[in-house]
Order: sequence, then structure tokens, then C-alpha cells
Amino acid sequence: MSGLEAFVLGYVVNSLWQVPLICVAGYGCARLVRRMGPQAEHRVWVTALIVAAILPACAGAAIGMPHIFGSAGAGVGVATVQVEMGRFTQVGGASLHLPLWLRHGATMLYLGFALFLCGRLGWGLMQSNGLRRGSRRLTLTGELAAVWERYCRSFNVADAEIASTPMVAGPLTLGLRRRVLLVPPEFMERAETGDVEAVLGHELAHMRRCDYAKNVLYELVSLPVSYHPMTRWLKSQIRQSRELVCDAMAAEFVTTREHYARSLLRLASLMSSQTQTMNIHAIGIFDANILERRVMSLMTKPREMRGLLRVGSAAVCVAVGIATCGSALALRLDVSEPPPPAAAATMPAPKGPVRVAGGVAAGAKIGGENPKYPADARKAHVEGTVVLRAIISTTGDITSLQPVSGPESLRESAIDAVRTWRYKPYLLNGQPTAVETTINVTYSMGG
Repeated sequence: MSGLEAFVLGYVVNSLWQVPLICVAGYGCARLVRRMGPQAEHRVWVTALIVAAILPACAGAAIGMPHIFGSAGAGVGVATVQVEMGRFTQVGGASLHLPLWLRHGATMLYLGFALFLCGRLGWGLMQSNGLRRGSRRLTLTGELAAVWERYCRSFNVADAEIASTPMVAGPLTLGLRRRVLLVPPEFMERAETGDVEAVLGHELAHMRRCDYAKNVLYELVSLPVSYHPMTRWLKSQIRQSRELVCDAMAAEFVTTREHYARSLLRLASLMSSQTQTMNIHAIGIFDANILERRVMSLMTKPREMRGLLRVGSAAVCVAVGIATCGSALALRLDVSEPPPPAAAATMPAPKGPVRVAGGVAAGAKIGGENPKYPADARKAHVEGTVVLRAIISTTGDITSLQPVSGPESLRESAIDAVRTWRYKPYLLNGQPTAVETTINVTYSMGG
């Protein structure tokens, strides 16, 4: 199996269950921080989307994570001991075996779908750019001109423009460097002045936050998991929380929150019969279908978290995120070729310990003492790495332990500690097998 095929299939297989797991954790954290305001909730959903796209590509938690044991008060200038153990794998227990035709077919299907989504994203961006180029710049006069200038200064988007085009059904914001607010023809004349002010405040809030650029970035990040139905739900949560954030920003400049909420209702009624059919990536005032929640959020007096409750909620969210990622990595599946049935059935039992390739096995050690820095060696500033050759029995006990290299004054400390260790048995063809591996114990005085 090629490296690309193994990576793609491993990514797809693990994302199938990891994405829903992240969505569940994100939902719990979003509910927990809701009283902190829409900005905190929005950050939770954005983080969840990024993690959902990256986590399936990460290796298992046991790979590349060395055990580090420090003496009391380990820190700058304090002696520490770092232990690096041999890597253990369980044959048949952490791999998913797929037939050749299914591996090739699934890989080609996934890559083809990914290319389609890339083309669809590129086409949408081209259409958005075409809207901007085909629009007609509007020149506001009177009270609306003063409102526009005041809002542009307040949101620090002095380069913003407003234009009209019949190709849009409602107000939209787009553009990376040149930010433009597009409105349907005669929108300014048909809508009430207060409603127009609400639109200007909301869309300028999008510009202030660079939401168009962020939206494109989120689409790019989510491309690898766009096939998953939960990804679409995750992106809808980002849109919903984003609209709540912009509502809160805009309501600060439009008389009162109640007036702004009423403007949203009138605008929704005005644009209810119009639909957007083009595949574009612009940001509109009604991107998220949560008008009732937006109005209720504006009409309800906010009760923001403060002090220890705020810090505690943030700490819980971080803990949930770490636990979710750790669990997902620990339960990761790898896709490999199935072993030949005849060879597996006739494979003779090994006559001696199986040699295990070097690496880090954070989850293999299940008990034992931590190495301690000898007091005499620490006083003499003796540093170095003690390399031990170990044979681990079928029960996980160390039956033989021989020093290979390292300072003499440090060997006894390393041997005494490592000899107490116990491991998970190494399985070969489903049977516990004795293994031979190396253990590196590094003693450092610190910097």
C-alpha cells in the first residue's frame, strides 16, 4: 500500500467517528460559554472546525510523546530525567484491513470528491468577484451619507464601498482587499431609513471582522472533511454565531437593541420572497436561518459571566478539548493491507524474543517507579544518556536488563527504576510474545 493511500484511508476512517465526537464536545462547550457572549461561542465553533479537519491526520497519542519524569521542582537549572522507551504495536488490534479493490476505489472516490469541492470553491469565488465587477457604485446623500461615514469611522473600515447589482437578493458583503457592500436595485428607496441603518451597521461589522476572508479560510480548512454530514452542521453553527456577534456589534450603533431587532423583522419580511441562486461566498445579513434566536438575543438583557465563573468555564472547555483530542488519538485506527491467510496460519512461533523497532511508546508502560537523579552525580554535574537493553516477557515483566552505554555513576539509578516497570504484553498474531527493545534514560542538569 502506498503512503498516500494509507494516509488518505486512515484520514477518512478516523474522521468518520472523530468529527461527530468533536461536534458533541463543541456543542457542550458552546452551551457552557453562551453567557460569555456570542464571541466566545463563535470561537468555540471555529476551534471545533479546525480540530475536526486536523485531528484525523494526526498520529496516535502514543506516537511521538515521550515520558518525562522530573525531580522535585523541575524547571530551569534543575536536574531532570527523560525516559524514551521502545515502541510496541499490537498486530490485528489497531489496524483495519481492507481488500485491494476497496482501498483503491475509496481513495480515488475521496480524492475525486476533494478535487470537485476545490473546483466548486474556486468557481464560487470567481462568481463573487464577477458580482463585484458588474456592480454599480452608489453615492449616498443626505442623512444616509452621514450615517455611512459615521459607521465607517466607528468600525474602522474607511475603504469600504457600497454598490448595487440586480444579481443579489439582499445585502451582501464581499472582497478581500477591496471590501464592498452589495444591495439590490432600489433597496435604499424601498427600505425604511432605520432598516437601512441596521443593514449598514451589520454589514460593516462583517467588514470590521474580515468575515469574508475568514469564510473562505474556513471553507479551505474544512475541505478534507466536507464529505461528512456533520461538517455542514458545524459550519452552520459558525454562521449562526457569527451573525449573533455582528448583531451585537451593530446594535451598539443603531439607537437601541429593540429598534435593531424590529429592523431585522421588517428586513426579513421585505426579502422573504427573494432567493439567492448563485454559488457565491459572500456574507449576507440573513445567512443563518435563526431569525427568532437573533431577535430573542437582542430583546433579552445580556447576563455576562464575570470573575471566577468565567475563568472556570474557560478552563472546563480547555479540559474537554484536551480530553476529546486525547481520546480520539488513543482510539485511532490505521488502514493496512490484510496479511496473507496462508502465511498467517503457517507462521511458526518465534524461538526467542521479537526485536521491536525503536520509537516512543507512551501507552505501553503501565506501572513502575520513575528514575531519580543520583545525589552524588547531581553534585558532580554528571549528565548523559544511559542506554539499556531490555527483554520483556509475555506477561509484561522485564526479565533481562543490561546496560549498553552511559555514565557509570548513572547506570545503577536507571537500572533500579526500569527493573520495576511493567508493560502491556506485545501481541504477535494475537498471542503474547516476549520482546527485546531499548530504553534510553537521559539525565540532564538543565539550562
